This record gives sequence, C-alpha cells and structure tokens, in this order.
Amino acid sequence: MAKNCVECGKEIKEQTDSPYCGKCDEKLDRQFEVVEDNILIYKELMPNEIEVLNKFEKEDVVDLYIRVFDKFKSEGDFTPEQASVLNTLKTTFAISESEAGSQRIVEFKDEIINKAVKKDTCIDCGKKLQEDFNYCPYCGYKVVL
Repeated sequence: MAKNCVECGKEIKEQTDSPYCGKCDEKLDRQFEVVEDNILIYKELMPNEIEVLNKFEKEDVVDLYIRVFDKFKSEGDFTPEQASVLNTLKTTFAISESEAGSQRIVEFKDEIINKAVKKDTCIDCGKKLQEDFNYCPYCGYKVVL
C-alpha cells in the first residue's frame, strides 16, 4: 500500500520512512532553518513556529534547543527573552535534563522578572528611560512587556 504525504496528500512513490514527500520535506527543512534564525535574531518563539517544530522528531527539536542554548550562552548571561525562549522550548517539547544535559536546562520565572522591572530604567543597559518609550534609545532593547 502506498503512503501519502502528511503535508500535501500526494502519494510517496520512493521508499522512505519519512511521512513527507521529497518536496514537502525540503520545504519543512527550510522552515526549520527560518525558525532557528528567528529564535536567534528576535529571541522569541511564535505559536506558528511551534506548529512548524511540531512536525519534526523530538531529537531534532532537542538539537535545536542545544544549539540555541549554546549560542545564547556564548553571548553572555541570559536575558529574560532568551531564558523565556529556552523555557518555552523545554516545556512545550518536554525536553528533559537527560536529553539536553543538566547544565543546559534554564529555569525561567516570568513573574519574578516582571516584579523586578522598573518602568523608568532599561533592564538591559540600566539607563533611565521615559515612561512612554517602547524601545531603549541607547541599546535598542524592547522595554514594553
């Protein structure tokens, strides 16, 4: 019995374990790369990006988590956004210490960060801001939560 592609519904003619046809597999690989780039650049994980990641095997998502963790760690201490992204990946995809390594697990407590934020000070560079600023004019940090 022939298998059909989960993404587009076309019949998969070649012998493969993948639930996707070659064209959809390539498309998903490109989407995965875009999601990784967006995480690294914008330090956020959107719901539509989580949907894309849901189409991949857990080991691929664990590898993504490790690459993102290592990249963020190489930039210095974690910012709240970086910790939030890592925590979202960890909880959404149930990534355990044994899969990622205990030194790569980040605990993020959003309510603690929100209480500590002073509205007139940039939490990234520490400079004074006006209340109506959405971004810090000194470092570009997004102030509005």
